[in-house]
Amino acid sequence: MTEIINLEVQFFLTSILYGILLLIVYDSIRIIRRVVPHKAFFVALEDILFWIAASIVIFMMIYERNNGTIRGFAILGMLLGMVIYNQLLSRFIVKGITRIIKAILKAVWKVLSIVFMPLLFLLKKIKQFLGFTTRKVGKVNSKLGNKLKKVKKRSAKQLKNTAKTVKISVTKK
Repeated sequence: MTEIINLEVQFFLTSILYGILLLIVYDSIRIIRRVVPHKAFFVALEDILFWIAASIVIFMMIYERNNGTIRGFAILGMLLGMVIYNQLLSRFIVKGITRIIKAILKAVWKVLSIVFMPLLFLLKKIKQFLGFTTRKVGKVNSKLGNKLKKVKKRSAKQLKNTAKTVKISVTKK
């Protein structure tokens, strides 16, 4: 009889461990959410996918450890594991790891900004040069456009005068 009780205690402890592990996985999702903000839709989608995966893991654990027989103390063990982990460690782990990741990302960003600073400076100078060139070309283009308009008006007048002269000379004969 003690062997059966031993198996039941092992199953209960395994249930507690699975509860802790499930909440650790959920905490990793929470950490990702804090580092990369999500919209409400994606948070809900992640939660649904997590609980679907969690239910599959729980079912597999119950199937392997207890031949698929759902026992109330197994569910109680998982809940107990989740509550223990959540009350003792979860807050500190999520905050700590989030701070570490954000500090690393901030340091990487600083390094990248230092590395790319010469490139950004060069791009800024190219942009200034192109802006200068564009302005100069625009002024030249504007002057040419004005001259072409004047030439067009003169040419149109000359063509009209020539057409009148030709018309007069053709109609006189």
